[in-house]
Amino acid sequence: MEEQRRTPRLGRPPVLSRELLIATALEQGVSALSVRGLAQRLGVAHSALYRWVRNRDELLDLVSDALLERVIHAMEDHPDEWRTWLDQLAWAIRRSFLPFLDHEGVAQFPRTTATYADLRRTAERVLQAGGMRPAAAADTYQVFLLTVWGWLAAEKACSDQDDHERLFAMMVEVLIRGLPAHDT
Repeated sequence: MEEQRRTPRLGRPPVLSRELLIATALEQGVSALSVRGLAQRLGVAHSALYRWVRNRDELLDLVSDALLERVIHAMEDHPDEWRTWLDQLAWAIRRSFLPFLDHEGVAQFPRTTATYADLRRTAERVLQAGGMRPAAAADTYQVFLLTVWGWLAAEKACSDQDDHERLFAMMVEVLIRGLPAHDT
């Protein structure tokens, strides 16, 4: 196999930032995402990325965390009603994460990051303000999030369905309507 020659680049190497890493990773999508591939796309040695992430899993966490930040910024701080707030949350998650999922619906939802914990606390606070005790609010949020996330994975994997938005709206409506208004 013929050895490829690298042409030296003129000028300063690119300055890496969290925002640049995330934007470039989002362009690649999940299935093509790797630390080496991202480094190549950025025009830096892959060792330069180790300041930011140790491996692909941490890279996915970084991107997922940024997407989750988008979700949080899209949400109202003081919702009038928890069901309306959950509906808005479902759509914000779909808008942010669906384009990043690969064709099999594979992505990593950041469950251990501070951003995820902020969203969980906010959701539980909204549900408690609607009349739920803390344990019921935590359970309701878990059921809601797992259902929405599972739907998105299935939606991305299902290429033969043209009407995903209408069906997502129906699923969210049925899910929210079925959640208990108070402790069960």
